[in-house]
Amino acid sequence: MPRTFLSNLYPLEAEWSVRGSNASTGGLSRSAEQLCERLAEGGDSTKSRGSSTLSRKSNKSGGTWGSISRVFARQKKRAALDASLYDGNGSDKRASWSPSSSLCVSPLTEESYSEKLRLLEEAQHIPLERWKAPTVLAWLEVTLGMPHYGAMCAENVRSGKVLLELSDSELEAGLGISHPMHRKKLRLAIEELREPRLSRFPRISALGHTWVSSEWLPDLGLPHYCDSFANNLVDGRLLEALTKKELEKHLGVHRKFHQASIIHGVHLLRIVRFDRQILAERRRQSEHIDCDPIVWTNLRWVKWARSIDLAEYADNLKDSGVHGALVVLETSFTADTMATALGIPQSKNIIRRHLATELESLVNPARQQLDEQARFAKLERRRQEKLAAGGSLGRSFSRSYGTGLEKADKDKRRASLRFHMFTFALLVYAFGVTECILGMFVGYTQ
Repeated sequence: MPRTFLSNLYPLEAEWSVRGSNASTGGLSRSAEQLCERLAEGGDSTKSRGSSTLSRKSNKSGGTWGSISRVFARQKKRAALDASLYDGNGSDKRASWSPSSSLCVSPLTEESYSEKLRLLEEAQHIPLERWKAPTVLAWLEVTLGMPHYGAMCAENVRSGKVLLELSDSELEAGLGISHPMHRKKLRLAIEELREPRLSRFPRISALGHTWVSSEWLPDLGLPHYCDSFANNLVDGRLLEALTKKELEKHLGVHRKFHQASIIHGVHLLRIVRFDRQILAERRRQSEHIDCDPIVWTNLRWVKWARSIDLAEYADNLKDSGVHGALVVLETSFTADTMATALGIPQSKNIIRRHLATELESLVNPARQQLDEQARFAKLERRRQEKLAAGGSLGRSFSRSYGTGLEKADKDKRRASLRFHMFTFALLVYAFGVTECILGMFVGYTQ
């Protein structure tokens, strides 16, 4: 199993926003309170950022983002964002699939949580089909952060072998998972545990849904989708398998520009092989130096805009969906797109030319480097395909051995023909053509 099996313990990363008036802290176990308190401070700052974004957008009647959306595709009409996503007031009566609401009603105690951690520690080197019911339950509740399905799991899933054999319809009937994204999340996790060694991205299990909603989306400049992603429990595996249809239908991402922003953000995760430590290190190295723009966060681009004397427009980039992977990987993203995002008027030709010069000097080398890496990867892939087409060692050896025998036989025939021709030439030289032909005729008749 992957080394990161225990690094993705969702109750240890409680949801980024905790609705204070809805959750009765008096009814929490001491363990759950400790788990929720760790992110309470971070939740306040994130919610205030979301509120400021919402108020800023409400003051603009259309803004600059309509034109940016038209750069990629025609913008679809959609309902305004629900302000209750950010204020966390007590009037929000919607059912929540979020980890925090599930955690707060979960019967986890400090003792039971420690026991589940112990079971998971023991199961690290045990195949899923040999897991017993308590280990399966601990994995579902703690590792996947889905404790609201724990009761039906304990009742209907008696072993890891049973879990492996469940179809999607049986997951819905046996565990009560009617939510399609939750069901897909569980299915992807099961398939990864079925053959851990075949996983393309060994570190992907460390990207939990709390990290996705509280860190990854704000880094893209899309904090207004945090609540939707958290409710759908979108983790690293779901991001890797995410489709445009799911973005629109289940996650409420209808604007084409925002869809492109998320898709290129996932592409960047693939480039770093879903290892957030690598991503964090590259961002740290480029924090104070204008290099490696593909990993830049939304706020890093705001900082860059200020550094090139565009402080007047820099704040317009905040929460806009502009980030490094979008700027570098999206070929249709140009200096005009960035100028529109910054809110620079069309009449400011000198400022726009200055922006184009600075942006091209930063982005073009990064795109060229990516092209070179893509060409090298393509050549390497072709080489591997040729090796694979050669077949197994046995077939290659038999083929080469047979070819060698055939070649040796041809060489032997050629040598014999050359010998007879040389002998005939000597006879002609010694006795003349007539005598040689007569001698051959006599020898033939005898």
